[in-house]
Formats: sequence, structure tokens, C-alpha cells
Amino acid sequence: MDVNDKFHSFMKSFCAAVELQSRAAQQGCFLECVVLTAAIIDATLRIGLILKHQIETSSSNLLEDILCQGEQDKAFSERKIYKNSFGKGIIDEQTFNELNDLYGERNKVVHRYIISSITTLDMLRIAEQYDDLKHKVSNFVAVLEKEQIRLGVGMTVNGNGENLDKDINELARSKHGDDGLASALRECL
Repeated sequence: MDVNDKFHSFMKSFCAAVELQSRAAQQGCFLECVVLTAAIIDATLRIGLILKHQIETSSSNLLEDILCQGEQDKAFSERKIYKNSFGKGIIDEQTFNELNDLYGERNKVVHRYIISSITTLDMLRIAEQYDDLKHKVSNFVAVLEKEQIRLGVGMTVNGNGENLDKDINELARSKHGDDGLASALRECL
């Protein structure tokens, strides 16, 4: 798989995660919200790292090592993504610290809900904090997108968004792996 195929696969996964997270939020599935929102933030920062690299190199080059992780590939953890995003100036120190703190809380929710004093209300609050951070991180990355457009470099282009919803739905459908499943998931949105 070449780097463009890896990016396409990454974007399919991103769109599907956004769709699943929206569904989980509407249905009050707090654990699912925490896990999926953490994944969306990680993916958004990976996009931010690519955009920043493209600005710095005046290119459209993709960073292949952060787009796909096969069984034999070197792991590029969330924490490393946070650290690199802070180091590159994509996010500020406060956001970096909030992400690291929530990472620990997310692990409590996922791995120790049954064996700790964490409550479902705590899980809801963690989901809300993640959602707030998701928007904050998206805003940081939007600044990079605008910078790419201003400079005329990288993969970001101005568009009319005419078929955007259709394109996003198609990407997500492909990741879900089954048209019937994709349709059933969307019925709840």
C-alpha cells in the first residue's frame, strides 16, 4: 500500500470514528464516547502534524509513519503524538497537559471501571472533557489548514463543500465494511 492509499484508509477510519462517536453521544454511551473521542483527537493531531510538516517543507508530502500501523510497524503512541504536537507548536502547553491528564482518566475508565471507585458520573464528566478538547484541538488544526491555503502549500484546498457530506458518508461506509451495517448505524444519527 502506498502512502496515498494509507492516507485514504486513515481518512476512512477517521470518518467512521466521528460517525460512531456521534451515535454514542446521542445514545448516552459514555465509555464509547471516551474511547472514540480520544481516537478522534489522536487522529486530528496526526493530521495537524502532517499539515505542519507540509508548511515547513512547502510540500504535499505525507508522514507515512503516523498514518498506518501494521503488525510489524513501530508504534507511534497517543502520548508521542501529543508530545510531538506540542513540540511543533500545534497545541499549547495547557492543551498538552489536559490531554495527558485525560489520558490517565481514560485508562481508568477503560481498564479499572470495575475495580476502582470511578463512577458512571465520572465517566460522563470525562467524556465531556474529551469532547471539549476535541473541539479545541480541531480549532488548532484549522489554523494550520488556513495557513496552508494562505501559503498555497500542502494538501488543504478551498472548496465549496458541495458533496462533502456524501463523500464523508462514503468514506465511513467503506470502513464499516458492510452497507447494511453502515445504514443501520446512520439510522440512529
